[in-house]
Amino acid sequence: MKTLLITLIGAALSFTLSAQAEEEKTFEGEMSCAKCNLSIADKCEDTLKVGDVLYLLEENGNRKTSEHVCSDSAKAKVTGKIEERDGKKFIVASKIVVE
Repeated sequence: MKTLLITLIGAALSFTLSAQAEEEKTFEGEMSCAKCNLSIADKCEDTLKVGDVLYLLEENGNRKTSEHVCSDSAKAKVTGKIEERDGKKFIVASKIVVE
């Protein structure tokens, strides 16, 4: 019984770790500033619109990313993980390429 329990716990932990590793994806869309271009924030923050979904971007804990697009929009590819906080969708970016 003890061996079965240890095996089940190990399998659950392995499944959880593999699921987390698979969450990172690449998204293509229009990147723009939530304040200057979209007028939906009090300070500059980057967003990525993919289809009808607007994601807030976060890179290294900052919402104003290294590839900040301020008063206009630009096509971008963002690689990262999706998170939901306070009813808002975020992409925690590991890579951003603005075209």
